[in-house]
Amino acid sequence: MPIDTHAAVRKLENGGFETEQAEALVEVINGVAGEQATKEDLRAVREDLRVVREDFKELREDFKELHEDFKELREDSKGDIRELREDFKGDIKELREDFTGDLKGLREDFTGDLKELREDFTGDLRELREDFKDQFATKADFAKLETKVEAVSNRMLLALIAVAGLLFAALKLWP
Repeated sequence: MPIDTHAAVRKLENGGFETEQAEALVEVINGVAGEQATKEDLRAVREDLRVVREDFKELREDFKELHEDFKELREDSKGDIRELREDFKGDIKELREDFTGDLKGLREDFTGDLKELREDFTGDLRELREDFKDQFATKADFAKLETKVEAVSNRMLLALIAVAGLLFAALKLWP
């Protein structure tokens, strides 16, 4: 509701206000008076609030449905995860059994190869002894040579055993 600003300024001046003060005060009052809400404004705000409340109700229902969907998804996921875990455990068990079988086969092959190598080496050593026996005049010379050959063969055997041990340890530690 607008006011007569000229009349208001005159009344304030008559009451002791200076002109600038009176004009500033009337301007403020006029601005506040212009901002007052009408009944129509209040009805519009009430309608807006009603619409917001309805929208909020709908959102609340949507969130309830979403919450239920998440609960179902969580339960379904738990079952799927359990199933995957069991499958994974079975696969690991199968791999472990396969690996154990392969490792056992490797041990057997290695043991057989080592035995065969030892037999070949022992046979070659016997042949060497026989060959050298005829070439040395005295038993003392042959005994010295035999001691040296025996020392070399022992070192070679130890080296083979060390290699076998390393291979066995590597296979044992293999995941």
